[in-house]
Amino acid sequence: MGKKRKVKTLGALLFILYLFILVWIILFKLQFSLRDIDTIRFVNLIPFHYANSVGGLFQITEIRDNVLIFIPFGVLLSMQAPKMKLGSKILIILGTSFALETLQYILSIGVTDITDLITNVSGGLIGILLYSFLLKTVKDKQKIDTVISVFGGIMAVLFSGLMSILLLVN
Repeated sequence: MGKKRKVKTLGALLFILYLFILVWIILFKLQFSLRDIDTIRFVNLIPFHYANSVGGLFQITEIRDNVLIFIPFGVLLSMQAPKMKLGSKILIILGTSFALETLQYILSIGVTDITDLITNVSGGLIGILLYSFLLKTVKDKQKIDTVISVFGGIMAVLFSGLMSILLLVN
């Protein structure tokens, strides 16, 4: 197997692993037991309004976290589908975020929030733009994909180790 094929395969595996982690974070709130998940069924259609916070003001940490968690989505999607149009990539990110928000409502495991859709898509768009910027700057897709795959692989090993330790401790 050539280097280019190995990098593409590793990138695809990282994308799949990322999606599993994304579901675990959004739907299961990093819990190891379903009993530990709060049962909430609420829909918020007012952007950047939080009914459970003081005065309903937005929570910058939640906004930041939602943006950050979706940046890899944009990067990995762009890496796997470099010829896909920007609009299609955004629709995939929006559709994934919408599906996760809808599942939170159906399963009664979180607040279905328009702010999450906005910030998730914003994070994915930042990832797409970051990947495009790297392509224009470095001009070597193979090199960029290799660095992202190696970095992602290291992060996946570290994350898996940390989660294993947490699982053993609990």
